[in-house]
Amino acid sequence: MKRFSSLFLKDLILCFRNGHVYVVLAIALLMIALILFIPEEINTSPGEYLLDTLPGKPLRSELVDLGARKESLPESKVELDRLLKKNPNSLGIVITGNPDNPDLEIIQTREIPEQNINLLISSLELVLGSMKGREVPEPKVVYLRSQTESIPKNLAGIPIFLAFEVGILGFLLVAVFIFQEKQEGTIKAYRTSPGGISCYILSKTLVFTILGLVYGIVVVLAGLGFNTNWAAVIALILWSGFCMTLLGLGFAAWFNNISHWFFPGLAVLILNMLPFVTYIYPIFNPPWMKILPSYLLVFALQEALFPAGNPELITKTLLYGLLWLAGISVFSVFSVQNKLLKGA
Repeated sequence: MKRFSSLFLKDLILCFRNGHVYVVLAIALLMIALILFIPEEINTSPGEYLLDTLPGKPLRSELVDLGARKESLPESKVELDRLLKKNPNSLGIVITGNPDNPDLEIIQTREIPEQNINLLISSLELVLGSMKGREVPEPKVVYLRSQTESIPKNLAGIPIFLAFEVGILGFLLVAVFIFQEKQEGTIKAYRTSPGGISCYILSKTLVFTILGLVYGIVVVLAGLGFNTNWAAVIALILWSGFCMTLLGLGFAAWFNNISHWFFPGLAVLILNMLPFVTYIYPIFNPPWMKILPSYLLVFALQEALFPAGNPELITKTLLYGLLWLAGISVFSVFSVQNKLLKGA
């Protein structure tokens, strides 16, 4: 225990001396700034502008009654042209003819998929049918989970920050530590000491996991305050920090310097961050993606921070994570023993 505490204190002091602690705090402040300055809701311009030229503008009145935004319903062709010029990614829709048999003109300023156009036409046909007294059937809606409030835009990125930033910090900084020790010859001196492999690995893993935990707690406090599932959040951050730091330690052991490590290390980080795409675009969700530990992690953090009625996901992630942690630990011990401390 004395050997471990001495080594842990040395690594912690080096973190301060090398500026790693200040880098982590600077990144945390940057994330806090994003949370504070990104608006909770982003008001975008309408995607479609509809001009109703029918006598009495019945379609416009019907859409207003249904809750349509008045700014998407121009009063004249001149106003429609001005809006389309101002928002070139929008569609223009002009209704002409007579109420019994209206004509529909769609003005495209850019290429729009045909299925989107067909959906738009079907929607307008439903509204026109409703105007004529035709009964529109209510669609059947099935909620798979209990309904929850939408996540504010400025807070939606917190699960991403925690899932990937914490891991990246441990993976990168421990690699820098390893290459520094190789360059300065510290690792050669350690081989002759009675420290042992367990103290060496555990010390560095704990230092960078604690740094990641501090980063995570600061970011969550800034965004959500104390009103969150702290037990789940801390458990997930600790698991992520342990896994990625151990992986970074074992991975860096196989390279001579950071130049040789850079592109393979970057490939590992990119692979780890692929679930970010699924988080942003849920339609991209191939089966192999679920094998990655970061896939479950990001959605478990979302559940812990913004509960959506699926608490078992957190337990599932931690249990699945133990398997990954065991495998990464074996890899790390093997790599450090054979590539760093060989002959110790």
